[in-house]
Amino acid sequence: MTRAELRRLRQITFRRQLRIVVTLLALTGCAVEPPRPEGERIPPGAAAPPPPPIISKFGDWAGHGGAPRLWQHTGIDIRARVGMPVLAADDGTVVRVGRQPLAGKFIILSHAADLSTVYYHLSEIGVTVGRTVRRGEAIGRAGMTGNATAPHLHFGVCRREAGECGESIKTGWDHPERYWVPGNPCFVASEAYPAARLTYPVPCTDERGSGGDGRAAKPSRDRA
Repeated sequence: MTRAELRRLRQITFRRQLRIVVTLLALTGCAVEPPRPEGERIPPGAAAPPPPPIISKFGDWAGHGGAPRLWQHTGIDIRARVGMPVLAADDGTVVRVGRQPLAGKFIILSHAADLSTVYYHLSEIGVTVGRTVRRGEAIGRAGMTGNATAPHLHFGVCRREAGECGESIKTGWDHPERYWVPGNPCFVASEAYPAARLTYPVPCTDERGSGGDGRAAKPSRDRA
């Protein structure tokens, strides 16, 4: 066998192994999508864009692109580039931060005795346990840690005290879209929002390093 033939054989083997790895990751549950071109900035005075798309819905048995899951999806997956600020969806307190094999780097905020929000697959964590945060504050940055084959934010709503929901959808998880503020859920700093209503956990414009209104604080470098 010539060197060219050997090199070709190695390339074929590598591609087969890569397909197997991607399939196995998809079976465990989160969005599978190739990276997309980074969004363009919205010029001043232009109409407000809609929120970034949801690429995997609550309760889905299949991930983005039809990849099967082992259990129903307990939140929603929102398209977000690596490094995009992740925003608190309501005023609250940080009850857990850390890293797990599936969730990757994560944050859990408590907003009421039985209402918490979770943020998975982060590239950076910018808050510590016990800290009080305000709606729209940057608490971390999106990424693809844990079980994620493309950059995105897994966002969930847990209806158990201190965010103590389990892996099954029936262990306290609720549909996040039921909690959006009426109208456009994009965070605007000048708006007055009702409690227990959530705004989008990522900016609706892709301003590099800023929050939903361009003024949210940059998260610190605390890492899980």
